[in-house]
Amino acid sequence: MARALSLWGMGTSDLLVDTDPAVRVCAALGPVRDDRPRALAVLLDALRDPYTTDGWFPEPLCGVDGWFRFTVLRSALDLAASFEEVAPVAIAMVAAGDRSLVDNERGPILFRAFPGGYDSAHALTSAQRALLRAFVDTDEATGSIGGNWLWFRAAGLPENREGVAAVL
Repeated sequence: MARALSLWGMGTSDLLVDTDPAVRVCAALGPVRDDRPRALAVLLDALRDPYTTDGWFPEPLCGVDGWFRFTVLRSALDLAASFEEVAPVAIAMVAAGDRSLVDNERGPILFRAFPGGYDSAHALTSAQRALLRAFVDTDEATGSIGGNWLWFRAAGLPENREGVAAVL
């Protein structure tokens, strides 16, 4: 119901405090966001345990492609006023080191952290530095940089572990 209401453009802010976390998240996904900080907090809370979030619905929801957490992440990245708002959860997702999630997790996270592209004339923020460190630290085991080279290129960053480490 919360997902349908949000898709219809109805206010869902009262459902952001529902006892069911799936209802809260569906309310936070809507295009109408009456309470952005609370909606973002709900989405980020769901992403702290993304595999549990994926298991909430036995059948895919309308408008959801792939795992449910992909939709939750996209919505959180869009809703955040800055990367810093989502950085702790986003960095934890990158650090988890799942190889297969380039276009649905790591790439969008990287692009949100560097929306205008990396510029060596500007110092990295602490959140950007922590994100790149997570990529470097997980790269050897997962190929997280090489597997994301198109995203790194699009963000104006080096496309290999050594190059990213040099930026740090």
